[in-house]
Amino acid sequence: MGGATGDGGAEKQRLDHLTGARCLASTWIVCGHFLPPLSPSALTPARHRGNVAVCFFILMSGFITQWVYAARIVEGNVVEIQRFYTRRIVRVVITTWVAMLLGLVVLLIQLKGALPNLWHLVRCFAFLETWVDPLDWCPNGQTWTVAALLPSWLLYPLTCGAIAAVEKRAGSAGLGMLAALLWLCSFGPELFLFWRQGGHLSNEQGIWSYVWPPAQLPDFALGCVCAALARRQRAAQLPTSQPSSPNSVTSRASDSSIDGEAMSPACQQQRRWRVLPSLWFGLFADMSVAVIALLVIAVPPSDAPRADREVLFNHGLAPLLATFLYASSAEGGSGLVARLLRNDALVGLGEYSFEVYLFQYPLHEIFVALGDISGSYGMRNAEGTHNTNSSGFMAFFLTLWLFAGLYMEHVESRLVSC
Repeated sequence: MGGATGDGGAEKQRLDHLTGARCLASTWIVCGHFLPPLSPSALTPARHRGNVAVCFFILMSGFITQWVYAARIVEGNVVEIQRFYTRRIVRVVITTWVAMLLGLVVLLIQLKGALPNLWHLVRCFAFLETWVDPLDWCPNGQTWTVAALLPSWLLYPLTCGAIAAVEKRAGSAGLGMLAALLWLCSFGPELFLFWRQGGHLSNEQGIWSYVWPPAQLPDFALGCVCAALARRQRAAQLPTSQPSSPNSVTSRASDSSIDGEAMSPACQQQRRWRVLPSLWFGLFADMSVAVIALLVIAVPPSDAPRADREVLFNHGLAPLLATFLYASSAEGGSGLVARLLRNDALVGLGEYSFEVYLFQYPLHEIFVALGDISGSYGMRNAEGTHNTNSSGFMAFFLTLWLFAGLYMEHVESRLVSC
């Protein structure tokens, strides 16, 4: 799920609109889990479709990994591969263990001293439980996403080499065909079962197609392919006198500072042809977001939660999400949506989205426990099935972002520097 910068290079390497998107995606997920249910509205179906936001995180993880590391990994340099594993995986694993330990403490309090199965805990901390039984949640359930991404990160050098081979042999057309094949691998089984079972998919089938780590391998690889396509587009739009470095994002601000009258006719024509693709790519990016919003809001919810047609949202919108990643990034953040996502507030909060995602469950349960112990407030209804305290939710939500920021700045940042 990582950030949009990766290796801490120059500011030009950043695609800040993706960092801003992380803020909104993590907010969508948290609200879907804990926001008190209000009167049904047009946004009610969207609230429970946070699996689309998770799909976006998986795709973006592949996209950013390819964008930042591909040029170094494809060379096969052992030092660079080791550095990739250290910077990309070790920090995430340690933070996940911290979140899981906090979740375990909360679980022990809830069990009133009773101990969960020891081997279950061992498999959770080894990121193996979701391979054995995705239905058996670990102490901090949200850590399943890291368990699902670990195989993709571990296999990334092979994925990167395969993408480079396809690109060298078949260019953009080959990458496009590979992207379609990857989506077919992730969404095809769901769609086939949905058709075969008469429009029905069980909650259990949905979990296996979502939480089981191999189910997320194609989406991660699809994100990598989109980044390779975006790199090709960016390189094609650069002037021949300014070759594109594989690890830099050329600033378009320099173009606007050039006096058009001082440019030669050939340069002026080249500049016009560079502006047109930016407009088209921005339009494609905005249209993809509009279609996603329409489908998420307008498609009627299934009678059973997280079953039937809801399962199709696990991977079904991946092509539209991938289109946004590609079209908005190929021209350095083009489009109205990308410009909105580059807002400083969204970008600043987006830096902490991974920590927000991981710590949401234990912090929420701490708020529930404090209310139950003190008797001064309650966070849930009498059956304990969902939140009913809007004020309590807002206090939890603000505390969650504050906690995530403090952890990132004062704990996780030191892990990265080690």
